[in-house]
Amino acid sequence: MAEVTGRRQSFFLQQMIESGIAAMEETWLPPGVLAQVRDGTLPSREPERVPAPDLFGDLFADQES
Repeated sequence: MAEVTGRRQSFFLQQMIESGIAAMEETWLPPGVLAQVRDGTLPSREPERVPAPDLFGDLFADQES
């Protein structure tokens, strides 16, 4: 199909993946949750993460001088 249409193979792979995900969402998610997913209004289940400080950030600070 890629040769006939002139599209990349990755395009067709992406389409297959996205349609498979959509089919799973339609099968397993309740209609209300599915509507929120499609609208982009589904609230996050995890609080936003604050990056942790670098554990090794000052390990070699003495050697830089």
